[in-house]
Amino acid sequence: MANILFITDSLGFGGAAKMLSFVAEELHARNHRICIANLSRTADVTGQERQMSDGILVKKISSSGIKSNIFELRDIAKEFSADIIIGFTEIPNVLAKIVGMLLGIPSIMSERGDPVQTGLGKGGLKNWLVLQLINRSKGGVFQTEGAKEFYGKGLQKRGMVIPNPIFINGEVPFVAYEAREKSVVSVGRLDNFQKRYDVMLDAFALFSAQHPEYVLKLYGRGNDEEQIKAWVEERGIADKVRFMGLTKQPMQDTCGDGMFLITSDFEGISNSLLEAMAAGLPCVSTDHTPGGARLLIQDHENGLLAPIADAPALARAMCEYAEDPELARKCGESARDVVNRFAPDRIIDMWESYVLSLIKA
Repeated sequence: MANILFITDSLGFGGAAKMLSFVAEELHARNHRICIANLSRTADVTGQERQMSDGILVKKISSSGIKSNIFELRDIAKEFSADIIIGFTEIPNVLAKIVGMLLGIPSIMSERGDPVQTGLGKGGLKNWLVLQLINRSKGGVFQTEGAKEFYGKGLQKRGMVIPNPIFINGEVPFVAYEAREKSVVSVGRLDNFQKRYDVMLDAFALFSAQHPEYVLKLYGRGNDEEQIKAWVEERGIADKVRFMGLTKQPMQDTCGDGMFLITSDFEGISNSLLEAMAAGLPCVSTDHTPGGARLLIQDHENGLLAPIADAPALARAMCEYAEDPELARKCGESARDVVNRFAPDRIIDMWESYVLSLIKA
């Protein structure tokens, strides 16, 4: 049994918090003691926080500023008798390294996105110093090989690629292709910088000109919602676009849609894409950095890939599905194998083995 301290920016419902919650809950179920230090640096669009199982300690960090955070986290780690500290995302990764160094215990950094896009790859002395600290972590967990290659050679050797699991509540829903709606569906935070809804709407407008029977359904909330609604009006497709709000059961809500679309410039491994594939939706995805879509999709076998920011290519991919039902059926049915490839038990086995190996070392 190990005492494992996690540090996180948020316990909301975003992708990083969702993954931290999974790892923490599953390790707790395997009789490890778990403590989560929540910096509450980023707000969740729902305004809510995840509730963890009884027995998992959650400590809200009351101090502000990196220096005071360090001392408060040090005290939490000492009181908890932490054997290892795991950071989730950039600032928690730095804090995990510093606190671990102060206490003489190992730390793991966990990259949950594309480091080139999320800060560290943008240059400047501050980012360089942060990167040097993170590179000295005892271990590292990366979602893709592309993300791992961003970091120092030493951390790459000490690190491990562990993909996201597919999260399933109950039975995996499946609707035969013939019974699906004439709809294109997308699930994600309404954030244009990463998700590129401008490209999505351009692509759908091109697609809709050839296939006016289809509608576009958008699940999610975010800071750019009003801007996206304005773009819908500007493109003259307001009668074809439905804003569906938040969903806490994406597979159940989207399993009857005709195809799934994701147009991000960068992602770690997209949970919404994994869930759409598990439900058997024919999926169209940008080949976003640092390689998550390429890890999931073999083009024209279990999905379709298109270059980032290429609306005509995305429109052509949607047209392929609309005009070739056999291709859509094949890709949708083949996509369901992600349930086996990314089964939670397999993923948590990798996490547990790696964490314990670093503690023993």
